[in-house]
Amino acid sequence: MKFIGGASTSSVICPLCGLRSSHSASKLRLKQTLLCPGCKALFVSTR
Repeated sequence: MKFIGGASTSSVICPLCGLRSSHSASKLRLKQTLLCPGCKALFVSTR
């Protein structure tokens, strides 16, 4: 987890294409839907 400008981010791997991207830690903690920047798939992180 990194702190960038007061916001914490964490990297997540897309289950469809395998691309690693960073998303806000609050979205991960609240189990919100994430958008893969590579294949545009919607997914929820299982971390």
